[in-house]
Amino acid sequence: MKKVAITGLIIALGLLIIPLFNIKIEKKTVKTLASAKEKVADETDNSEKSDIPDDTGTVFLIKTSDKIESVPAAEYVAGVVAAEMPASFNIEALKAQCVAAYTFALYRKNEGRYKEYDLTDSYKTDQSYINDALRREKWGEAYEQNSAKISEAVKSVLGEYLSFDDKPALTLYHALSAGVTNSCADVFGSQVQYLVSVDSAGDLLSPDYKSVFSFSEDDLVNKLSALYKPQNGGQNLFSDIKTAKSGLVLSLVYGEKTTSGGEIAKLLDLPSAAFDIEYSAASYTFTCVGRGHGVGMSQYGAQSQAAGGADYKEILFHYYPGTRLMKK
Repeated sequence: MKKVAITGLIIALGLLIIPLFNIKIEKKTVKTLASAKEKVADETDNSEKSDIPDDTGTVFLIKTSDKIESVPAAEYVAGVVAAEMPASFNIEALKAQCVAAYTFALYRKNEGRYKEYDLTDSYKTDQSYINDALRREKWGEAYEQNSAKISEAVKSVLGEYLSFDDKPALTLYHALSAGVTNSCADVFGSQVQYLVSVDSAGDLLSPDYKSVFSFSEDDLVNKLSALYKPQNGGQNLFSDIKTAKSGLVLSLVYGEKTTSGGEIAKLLDLPSAAFDIEYSAASYTFTCVGRGHGVGMSQYGAQSQAAGGADYKEILFHYYPGTRLMKK
């Protein structure tokens, strides 16, 4: 997830005042790898691993660009958090990210959408993951400090995951909401009981909250040519724009083609589908708020809540209401 463009619930997959929760951590058995996947694990390389102890008994098969790696749960979670969230974030936000990342991986593993592996290492299809060698390269001189902090977060919540209906939840997350998260139904067309719109007012404080992009008419028409090719220029090609309360563009008409804000954002490479459009002098200006699909936990929102005193449990239950915290 830091930039997540996910489609359909094929999703398969990838406030400031917060109520306190009474959490009971329960134990639950997680399925082991299928025998076919165990064979693949035997053939994977042994890349450098961190020294985080792993007592979950769970191993994930991760598809990278050129191979399939067998990665213990704790090492995998550390690699996801390192790739998906700044190590400078509050430790409680990092813990929330650890649980969300682990839960998402369990969801994918149980779902079995891939035959030879559990997840990819890409946010475009699942969630980003970088191994220890890549973390060293990414952080440079800050490696020891950042690695120690993320290791602390992983160790403190190792084995904890969110459950709904006795199964790992689909814990989608994104970089930054528009101040209110989006429901799964609005973005992906399928309703998920715990992926509903919730307040995330802390996102309004982010320096990346708003971004502006301008396109000449010719450039815009060219980028959107896969959708529709207008016959006449010199006019505002957008109409009948419908939005959710977050500002997410649910649908709009481009020329004579009805489409979604998500499709426009994808073709124009916008950071989110929550945008306003202004047309002037044959130029189109898109003012976007938020970053990512806006469903589930906002990472910046988690940081804001943690800075305000919330712990990782409060953060998780705010963004995934109705789930339970379990531990293997």
